[in-house]
Amino acid sequence: MKYVLRFLIYFAGLFILAIGINLAIISNLGVSPVSALPLSISEVIGVSLGKVTIGVYAFYVLIQIIILRKDFKLKSLMQLLFSFVFGFFVDYTSVLVSGINSSNYFLQVLLLLLSIITVSIGIVMFITMDIVPNAPDGLVLAICDKTQTNFGKVKVIFDCSSVILAIILSLLFIERVSSIREGTIISALLIGKVIDIISKPGVPFLKKVAFVNSK
Repeated sequence: MKYVLRFLIYFAGLFILAIGINLAIISNLGVSPVSALPLSISEVIGVSLGKVTIGVYAFYVLIQIIILRKDFKLKSLMQLLFSFVFGFFVDYTSVLVSGINSSNYFLQVLLLLLSIITVSIGIVMFITMDIVPNAPDGLVLAICDKTQTNFGKVKVIFDCSSVILAIILSLLFIERVSSIREGTIISALLIGKVIDIISKPGVPFLKKVAFVNSK
């Protein structure tokens, strides 16, 4: 039973992250960087964002195995299972927030800022639980492990790279970029920094709550 609270917080973090992704989508200022590549693929092949997310995340796990090799922990394969759950959350929360109005630019900016904060909170929550990260952040952590670089800095680079690849795919296959705008770039530059800010008070608090009875 000592792990129940950790799993609850972990899944709550995934759910909050999914909400943040869809808030960025309905802001109409550009999707969150974490969903930029899956969304571009979704538009190209006509499959729901949640389902494409599962496939892309499975690919990220494969890259982790290649990077870490013998240092890749067997429990990290749980990322595949949790990716299915997260894919469901993405499709479910898209319906949940679909009624939110973003009819003017001011509301769009508010939704974008809320998305950045929400995505960052979700990431901090499930990473702190030390079960397994979601696949994109698992890949970022794998790169951090090999390069001994701060998570927030690598996160910014990873997000920006995802956005660039998403733009290339969109232009090549559908000849337009419909879901990547100024908000995507802003999110790519800010989410890693917001994670660092939230982590300072958030990580000690979450560890106190979730690990106090784990000894």
